[in-house]
Amino acid sequence: MWKHFRTTIAYILLFSFLEAGPAVYLYVIKFENLTQEKSIDWLGQGFVDMINAKMASEEKVKLRNQDDLEEIMNNRSLLLHQPRGSRNFLLLGKFERKLDKINVSLQLVDIATWEEADRRKLSGTYNEVSALNIKLTSTVETMLASYIPTAKKKTSIYPEFSVDKNPLKRSSVLSESRNVSKGIDTAIDELEKTMDFVIGARGEEPKDVAVKEGDEWVLDLGNSSQPSYNPEYDSNTEMLMAVLHDLMKNPYNVKMNKPTFEYDTDNTKVMNVLFEVEYSLKDYIITDMLKSLPYTGLKQEGSLMIFTFNKDKFNFSNAIKEKIRFGQYRSIPVLTFLDESNDPAVLIVDSPEKAVYQISSNNVYYFPDHRFSPLINFTIGGWSLQVALESVKIPVTYSFSIPLETADSIRKVSLKFVPETELMTYLKTTL
Repeated sequence: MWKHFRTTIAYILLFSFLEAGPAVYLYVIKFENLTQEKSIDWLGQGFVDMINAKMASEEKVKLRNQDDLEEIMNNRSLLLHQPRGSRNFLLLGKFERKLDKINVSLQLVDIATWEEADRRKLSGTYNEVSALNIKLTSTVETMLASYIPTAKKKTSIYPEFSVDKNPLKRSSVLSESRNVSKGIDTAIDELEKTMDFVIGARGEEPKDVAVKEGDEWVLDLGNSSQPSYNPEYDSNTEMLMAVLHDLMKNPYNVKMNKPTFEYDTDNTKVMNVLFEVEYSLKDYIITDMLKSLPYTGLKQEGSLMIFTFNKDKFNFSNAIKEKIRFGQYRSIPVLTFLDESNDPAVLIVDSPEKAVYQISSNNVYYFPDHRFSPLINFTIGGWSLQVALESVKIPVTYSFSIPLETADSIRKVSLKFVPETELMTYLKTTL
């Protein structure tokens, strides 16, 4: 009796095993954060949850996690307990963030052979994770589509009820043929029109269309290759000019530490001064460039960001062109140590340009080794304007020696960025 019962149970388990049929076992583990940026590290598990939520409704896909993967790796014989024809895949994911863009790479690996079955890449924006979720899950579905077994339709021993079917729309084939015929007629009309333009039967070809002149095709660009003024771009130009004005006038943030004064060991009448300054771009500048301006191109190389603005979307004035071409936006930091009467006792000029050294004075110290580096640069060409910004901090230590009485009189330090074109006049009037 017990033997018969065990045999019955074995048959039931066997039939249920065969009934389940082959399936795809998908091992989804946490995605790798390539940039190690902590603020987006949550996406590593978030992508896993997105895929699991989407694939959970797929009957022929069995989801597995990190623990299941470790178990199958330690005991590969567990694969033999799966229904015949089943496949086991490991989904490896990596992601990185560049500005507001999230790049994701996917790799599907066959666990049985450790060969790559598929590889895909996708991208989305950090502010639209829901759209990125849809793109990610649909990509995974596409990668698995050819491996998921299709369920066989069960045949019934009972006859099917006859159901009255709606008559077929005879107009379907007719409408398709009409569409095809209409498309052919349109193409023929366009061809005839083009040929008429070539032989001059329909007048002159529009200026933005290439026409055949002898053995050449010629496209007329007008009197000037430069984009003409367009009133529609005034709003874009106004925003860009406002940002460029701030960038050229006062783009830097400065942090100054209190200077230290030390007696010179070789000369007791002289004091050695150490003054630490940190230069950087203002925090909001890059944010404003990213969010407010309709730039046409953006390139990032480490801490360097290059924005491109095409002239066919902006009305650049001649004044801004000349200011960029001649470098009138460049400025030089001038540090002034003021005495108790608020008069300049010492001036520090941080510039490698020898032209500024014309003024010689015991109160002026020049630093020609380019300690301060401009963190912003403009380039204007025939068709575009480029703005390069570098989001780094430049620590600078100015060291110099001054007489003891001068050091005792110093009460305040000020720092001002003076345009290169105005530097000579500024030094002459300050001293």
